[in-house]
Amino acid sequence: MSSRWGNPPIPLGEQITPGENLPRPLRVLLAHRYLPLWAAMLAIVLTLPALRVGLLLDDYLHRTMLPGGLRYEGLPPLLMGMFRFLDGDPHRTLQIMDYGVLPWWTVPEIRGAFWRPAAALTHWLDYRLWPQHPALMHAQSLLWLGGLVAALTLLYRRIIGGLRLAGLAALLFAIDGMHAVPAAWLANRNALLAAFFGVCALLAHDRWRRQRWPAGAVVAPLLLTLSLLSGEAGIGTCAYLLAYALFIERGPWPRRMAALLPAVVVVALWRVAWTSLHYGTAHMGLYVDPLADPLRFVWAVVERAPVLLLGQFAMPPPDLSVLLAPAALHTLWLVALAFVAVLVVMLVPTLRRNPLNRFWCAGMALAVIPACTASPTDRLLLFVGIGAMPLVASLLVAASDRAGWSRRSRAWRVSVLAVAGTAGVIHVMFAPVLLVARAAFPMGKPSLLNSLYIHTPLDASIAEQTLVVVNPPSVVHAAGLPIFREMNREPVPRFTRALAPGLPAVVVRRPDEHTLTIRPESGYNAFKFDQLFRDERNPMQVGQRVVLTGMTAEVTALTPDRRPAEVAFHFAVPLEDPSLRWLQWDHGEFVPFTPPPVGTTLELRPPPPG
Repeated sequence: MSSRWGNPPIPLGEQITPGENLPRPLRVLLAHRYLPLWAAMLAIVLTLPALRVGLLLDDYLHRTMLPGGLRYEGLPPLLMGMFRFLDGDPHRTLQIMDYGVLPWWTVPEIRGAFWRPAAALTHWLDYRLWPQHPALMHAQSLLWLGGLVAALTLLYRRIIGGLRLAGLAALLFAIDGMHAVPAAWLANRNALLAAFFGVCALLAHDRWRRQRWPAGAVVAPLLLTLSLLSGEAGIGTCAYLLAYALFIERGPWPRRMAALLPAVVVVALWRVAWTSLHYGTAHMGLYVDPLADPLRFVWAVVERAPVLLLGQFAMPPPDLSVLLAPAALHTLWLVALAFVAVLVVMLVPTLRRNPLNRFWCAGMALAVIPACTASPTDRLLLFVGIGAMPLVASLLVAASDRAGWSRRSRAWRVSVLAVAGTAGVIHVMFAPVLLVARAAFPMGKPSLLNSLYIHTPLDASIAEQTLVVVNPPSVVHAAGLPIFREMNREPVPRFTRALAPGLPAVVVRRPDEHTLTIRPESGYNAFKFDQLFRDERNPMQVGQRVVLTGMTAEVTALTPDRRPAEVAFHFAVPLEDPSLRWLQWDHGEFVPFTPPPVGTTLELRPPPPG
């Protein structure tokens, strides 16, 4: 690679140990001029199982947005509205709830709208060129992943200077298992694009500032704009631009800060446009808007940042937090907080000695803040990983520098060896295995996912009936039935009603011929994912009613933490009326359900999925 984009033209302070004690074949590989290409190919090869994944979750919604395709009323057009799932219009939200694609407890004013036109354009190309071939859609995502890895390898070489250490950091990023979901989930491709254009912006910014490349003053902001228009995660680019001004830029502080003005203008204009076009989130339990609700966002950072950093450097993946009960989630947070404290102690010596490590650490720490706008998942860690991998690489290289060990205490040697050994196991041995596995199963085993969706055969008469699902293990997955059947050109229920989350058990009571009362053992919205459609600041009250066509849901009791504990579902017709088709989830599939006689009670306790 040319010095224009490869090695830094100016030494950047004290160099980290260059890795002379690494095995010679590895040193040759890490310093090779074609390493950016090889690292990109390695990342692509490890994620090839994604080609067989097909469509997942939001992908089905995107599929229904195709020009000329079937759609339920309320879906926006494809290109500009591809990620505008809910726009805050209560009338439209109630339409979608009535159709059955949203759970009955959804807040009518809910908003989940994301401005990602650059990412939407890539999906538009997919649906124009190969709409019936998801494997080719996934191939495009893998190419974006390869481009990100190649660009980041060039950035590491420019900033770090030592080719071997830069190469090791690049390889660690290429095999990081935390990147599998953006590569394997089509709807999350926006994260790859945001990171790719963000890294390119950093390359242009560095060339502008250290090589006095005048065009960089324009190219870098344009690339930052593309990053933000790919996904709001692109704000992570600014974390490294600020860290650059603090720890790499030379000269008076006013000049350093002035170099950030183009980025500030871009972000300000982007946010103004974002707000003016009514994008953003509101009333969603897993999301928080930093500007609309700053205090709640600060608390979200306290709750989520340690879990994200634990997942980036160690285990378990942050996705686990979505599945945990509150007590277990609190335990995970305490473990994560203790881990972050230990990590800070371990990094302090190298941060004192090396300004480059201060840059990577500051960029990583700043990048984790915008990632806290959503519930912790590993797909949020692309920008965090950019700064984390050079730190892990420097730790591994330091552990191989036995010549300098004689000057260190025994306690220091033991601690470094232990931490480096653990990092080696996690980031060298386990990471690529996790990357392959998660690329093949980004949302879990297909058999488990299939058990959450409704595959029960339904004849043509269902088009005139309301399908009532009593106890789906995941109300969100069950509510996808109308979309799947539309997409497959199958008869769609007139309305779909998913009543209560069925795990671990529900008690069903029949007080009269029109009413079914359901009390889940753990209450409603016990799982994080069920809270996506109603956050904790909008609790339901006893007596509150949600009126849908042919059915009214009435909250009759609350849990101690103010979630619905029991709900009565009043139907306009007797429960045995032929206009109602009943299903229940049992032993991994949806089977017909018969409402109990008036005055009786029954318990549904199916075995858990998988």
